[in-house]
Amino acid sequence: MISSRFGRGGVAASSGALGALRRRWGTGWALGVLCAASAAASGQTMLGPTPYRCFSDSPFASLAFDYFHLETFEDHLFNVPGVSADRGGVTSVVFGPSIHDSVDCDDGVIDGSGLMGDSFFSAAPDITFTFNAAVLGRLPTHAGIVWTDGGGGAMVTFEARAADNTLLGTVTGQHADNSVNGTTAEDRFYGAISDGGIKSIRIRHTSGGLEVDHLQYGAAAAAAPCPADFNQDGGIDGADVQAFFAAWETGDPAADVNQDGGVDGTDVEVFFAAWESGVC
Repeated sequence: MISSRFGRGGVAASSGALGALRRRWGTGWALGVLCAASAAASGQTMLGPTPYRCFSDSPFASLAFDYFHLETFEDHLFNVPGVSADRGGVTSVVFGPSIHDSVDCDDGVIDGSGLMGDSFFSAAPDITFTFNAAVLGRLPTHAGIVWTDGGGGAMVTFEARAADNTLLGTVTGQHADNSVNGTTAEDRFYGAISDGGIKSIRIRHTSGGLEVDHLQYGAAAAAAPCPADFNQDGGIDGADVQAFFAAWETGDPAADVNQDGGVDGTDVEVFFAAWESGVC
């Protein structure tokens, strides 16, 4: 189908692009390039466990987002938008006014104690936070939670799931101390990044009630499009050629890489000029 399109106008009618491409790669260039397409990058990363005393310790702290929410529970409410928990509640509400284990800095000072702050607690040591794309506009690409307390020696497991509920990845850690008096040296951040969006995160452990804090999530700011990386998988390779021509064949506006309002042979020239350079 690509050959017939090239052979009847399209590229050939536009400044001899087909001839230039054939001279560059030979008559079998299309087949060779398309067969060289590599698998797309996964676009997902699991994070943690890493020590956490304040939001400045978050791997998300310096990133740019279209939206971002941080729930510290310091107003004694769980009221950030577009997320729900399947169990548990704000520690000061469901557990009482004492023995909280908040993130260290939430009381205004980093002193090794989280007793004066608030957090989120579940007697059942397994909490899933689910995100609502309709409320948020789109699913978060970044999501994380801080584990702050549980039984001594607890094995912690964190997982994230995609929009279709497939598992994005799992991270485990074992860092609990034997104290329930608000110590913070054991606190750890767990998180996930997925370009395709995160539907839910789940954290659980093997001993005692589960206390967490600093639920955080956001959608990364959209990057400027890169014509050479047409499939936007982070690499410039044969898969981009395949994706470009799939769009170009159908007249998809995405194939209008020169943004002149039409999908024609000039777009092929512009695409390949960018693709050959290997840069955006």
